[in-house]
Amino acid sequence: MNLLKIKEYLSLEQDVPNLEIKGIKMNSKEIEAGDLFLVYGKGIQYLEEAISRGAIAILTEENIQREEVVVLKVQDILDALSELGKMKREEFRGKVIAITGSNGKTTTKELLKFLLSFDRKVLANEESENNHIGVPKTLLQLDNTYDYVLLEMGMNHPGEIGHLSQIAKPHIGIITNIGSAHIGNLGSKEAIFRAKMELWEQTPTIELFVNGLDPYLKTVPAHHVFLEYSSSLAIEPMNLNLAMKVCEFLGYSREELERRIFAFPGVKSRMQRIPIGDKLLIDDAYNASLESLLYGLSELQKYDTRKIVILGDFLELGSYSREIHKQAWQEIQKYPDILLFTIGQETAFLKNHPHFFSLEELKDYFKTFPFQKGDIIYLKASHKIGLSRLISFFKNL
Repeated sequence: MNLLKIKEYLSLEQDVPNLEIKGIKMNSKEIEAGDLFLVYGKGIQYLEEAISRGAIAILTEENIQREEVVVLKVQDILDALSELGKMKREEFRGKVIAITGSNGKTTTKELLKFLLSFDRKVLANEESENNHIGVPKTLLQLDNTYDYVLLEMGMNHPGEIGHLSQIAKPHIGIITNIGSAHIGNLGSKEAIFRAKMELWEQTPTIELFVNGLDPYLKTVPAHHVFLEYSSSLAIEPMNLNLAMKVCEFLGYSREELERRIFAFPGVKSRMQRIPIGDKLLIDDAYNASLESLLYGLSELQKYDTRKIVILGDFLELGSYSREIHKQAWQEIQKYPDILLFTIGQETAFLKNHPHFFSLEELKDYFKTFPFQKGDIIYLKASHKIGLSRLISFFKNL
């Protein structure tokens, strides 16, 4: 790409040289000779490192004077990032697939990436870089050696999915479900549904695949997906079926997909099984909602041993928090072979089991806990609670 094109795309008035740019990077440690360094937030602290690594241009809101590099000055660096993401998307000749929904976005994305990568080159946003920064940042990596780009799209407020859709202009979209995640910000499931449907409103020609069992999505004009595929893997069935049906739409046979999915390794912190001696730890603590907990509990019943459930706070529920945590507690009480332990502020009102306000308190308790052979330890909470940090603790007990 050329600096003159970047200047034109960002509507900059300053003079710039006719200079070819190898790539656009936001992490100074990833800079290679010939790159443009996009300075966001604390990135200004790493300017010297970026230049030493070979950056030949800088894009920034700051007033910087450097003779050895070209400095492009913008009013709003996030607006510039979005515009550059649009530019890279417009140059891309492959297919763009967008995935949103209250739960299961990352698993569905990783399933698709795994299935398509056998014979195609696939770019996908890393972990959950699924917001107004992560989506255009991912698009900056695009070139036409890729066949597909998979973009998980998250949101906390109305308008965010619409904004991301305008940047990505997806050919294919997936909505996994309409659940209670972020209901504290949006106020109701109806509002969450409307926010997710921004994907379709902004790209009305999209081939949209939706959970055909979801009461909100079953009336949407789209490809309605049902539970046709099954697997012995620890994958929520609808996530599996959505990924498989999109691959079928792209021309893959059922037989080939069933061969491929058998080797799927799973997704970190999403029903991830970790053997620990004669016990099994299941890390499901990347994110949390009532809907994903129900699936986790159903998976636990496949084991005929004692279950130790460590339940942390579900966040971003607002005024719904107490009600949803109570529902979670009631569901767990249905299983007599579960020992429940809770941690955090939002779960503190729940009764009749040990509760902890910090990971250190919980660790101290479990140092003398009478474990049994075959115990299942199930971790479930929002990511910010940090339950996945208990993995190394239990391994070292």
